Amino acid sequence: MRPDTRSAGRRPGSGLTTRFGAGGVALHASGPAQPAPGRTQRLITLVLLVAITGVAGAQYLMGHGLIPVAWLAVGPLLASLVLSPKVTAALAGWALLLGIGLVLLQPSLPGLPRPGLVVSHVSALLLLAGFAVANAVLRDVAQRRLGQVRAVARVAQSALLREVPAAVTAGRLASRYVSAAAEAQVGGDLLEVVPDEAHPRWLIGDTRGKGLSAVRLASVATTSFRDACAQPGLSLAEIARVVDRSVTRAAGDEDFVTAVFAELDPRGWLQLVICGHPPPMLLPASGERASGLRALSPGAYATPLGLRPDIQPTTFAVSPGDRLVFCTDGLLEARDRAGRFFRLEDALDTLREPDLQTAADGLLARLLTHTGRRLDDDVALLLMEATATPATPAAPRPALAHAS
Repeated sequence: MRPDTRSAGRRPGSGLTTRFGAGGVALHASGPAQPAPGRTQRLITLVLLVAITGVAGAQYLMGHGLIPVAWLAVGPLLASLVLSPKVTAALAGWALLLGIGLVLLQPSLPGLPRPGLVVSHVSALLLLAGFAVANAVLRDVAQRRLGQVRAVARVAQSALLREVPAAVTAGRLASRYVSAAAEAQVGGDLLEVVPDEAHPRWLIGDTRGKGLSAVRLASVATTSFRDACAQPGLSLAEIARVVDRSVTRAAGDEDFVTAVFAELDPRGWLQLVICGHPPPMLLPASGERASGLRALSPGAYATPLGLRPDIQPTTFAVSPGDRLVFCTDGLLEARDRAGRFFRLEDALDTLREPDLQTAADGLLARLLTHTGRRLDDDVALLLMEATATPATPAAPRPALAHAS
């Protein structure tokens, strides 16, 4: 799920910088205020320069007062929030120079000799200007450290989040991943696709908790899933049991992983193993506009991985054009400011977009709009559209369950 670096930019209307590619995983990246690039930086510098000069001119016309001279430091203080230390220092020097000039040009105040006037005015301005430069330097150091952390995160991301193919046998895929801890870029959700030609399989899940321990357990689960899928002859239930044993060995006393294992048969069957995770939602082909989302609920739910689940597969029939939504609870439990949950049923028009990648982007955009672009939990999303011809009557059919 490593993002395709050939395509990177800002998603229209999202306000979030992302990396994305065909079939890849979009990662939300943010952080503290960065130095404004190019033209914007020059514009901000010019505006602050004019503002500082304007305040000095107004003070010269007014002809008195210590506080208005100190207001010259507001420009450097604002610059320290968005501009580089060098530019901030230049604006601070200009403000200080204007302040000294104003003090020298003003008449002495009653009871205060001119040397005392100069020292009192300049000291206040110098203190504030120095604080602005120091703040810019500290912010620059913090940004450099954040850059190093992000470099480490990208390495971890490349190991944990591999690129999801845009198509597998009998299906098309679109995936997105958004970490609630934006600076880390990866979280405790897991999403892995093994594009086997005969029976493509995938895993989506969520680890208990957050932070590095959750990332580590997610890595154990995805690595075990890849290795199990590489072993010939293992059924989906056996693969789930292998992953469960790996998670059990790596998990702490209260750790577990909720997961959905899926295997697509080109003849029109979808087998699922659900371990404590929300079931996928089925949106019938576009010809059935009256139909809404239906959950592919198993006959019996198993406990999460690491808690001794009774793993039993369930098989469903899928037809060409059917779309399936696999996601983690970061999407289903996202709330707006009024506490209302995000509802997939309200996004059916988005899910029916002809292009699957556009549908994934649109669903993520609606989620971010619903939450005010603030997420409390990681979100992993996988859309699958069946493209194969359904099984013929002569083909052997497993016992099929029905979507609820």
